Amino acid sequence: MRPVFSWFSKKKSPPETSPGGSEILRYESPSGPRIGLTKERAQFAEARESVYTRHFGEAIKVWHELIPLIPHVDVFTYVRQHEGRDFYTLITGGMSDLEMTLPVEAKGAARRVELIFYCWEAKEEYLKTIQWLAHFPHNYKTWIGPGHTLPTENIPAPLWGSPVLNMILFIPTILKSDATMSDELTLAGEPVDFLWVVPLTTPECDLKLEKGSKAIFDLFNLHHHPFVFDPNRKSYV
Repeated sequence: MRPVFSWFSKKKSPPETSPGGSEILRYESPSGPRIGLTKERAQFAEARESVYTRHFGEAIKVWHELIPLIPHVDVFTYVRQHEGRDFYTLITGGMSDLEMTLPVEAKGAARRVELIFYCWEAKEEYLKTIQWLAHFPHNYKTWIGPGHTLPTENIPAPLWGSPVLNMILFIPTILKSDATMSDELTLAGEPVDFLWVVPLTTPECDLKLEKGSKAIFDLFNLHHHPFVFDPNRKSYV
């Protein structure tokens, strides 16, 4: 099982840990790469988008990043159906162009990642937030993996119109068809993981920090947590 971390600004020494044993990293100002596009990035984009097209069809919209940052992150929007109702899949394209900065203890974890999010409306604020999250590990020379959490201090609150959702959890997608993309996409000889962006409340995040990720998964199962984002949902804790 991969180590579970949670972030709250710039890393201290000795490591700060939660009651559940998760290491808490603290960050202040970004220090990652800033500008430029490369031929390699174009090759990565072609490989990535071919996988997306096979799984989702043609994107109905691509939220382009106008500032030439490294990595260059676009957000693709696909419309699908669930129980006879349209929903949208937002997925980043470009976050995996660069390897994340993994600590020694995270040996074996994926260094290349893309983010995926499901919603009933493809709102601009969702697109902007997903794009911001994709840059976070590169800007701060850190990493994200399954079970990691992130407070939304740098994102305008309340998160996406919710008065209680103010944390982000990253976990593997629960849609089996989407989870198979990790088996298909390899960039520069490295597999690409796809992490589902799940908004949490502070009490839910505290539970995760105290008792571990399994406590959150059990809570989600108990409350039949929907995979499509509901900004009106109440805290499960």
